[in-house]
Amino acid sequence: MSYFIKDLVVSPKYQERGIGKLIVEDMLGFIKDKTPKGWKVCIELMSAYEKEGFYEKLGFEKRPNINCGAGMTLFIHNK
Repeated sequence: MSYFIKDLVVSPKYQERGIGKLIVEDMLGFIKDKTPKGWKVCIELMSAYEKEGFYEKLGFEKRPNINCGAGMTLFIHNK
């Protein structure tokens, strides 16, 4: 089972109030509640540049690391 979080954006006037943290914690709680016992899930994340620290505080790890290679993307513009 795999989940994907594109990125989380909180309007600047509401930042530094813990709103983003609450949203991510709620998503993670939902995933944990819905995951059957004994299953492992992967939560993949695409973070905005230099915003990785926010997610690291919530348990996410930067890639590449010893267990995972670099994240990758491909954009296709169909003209």
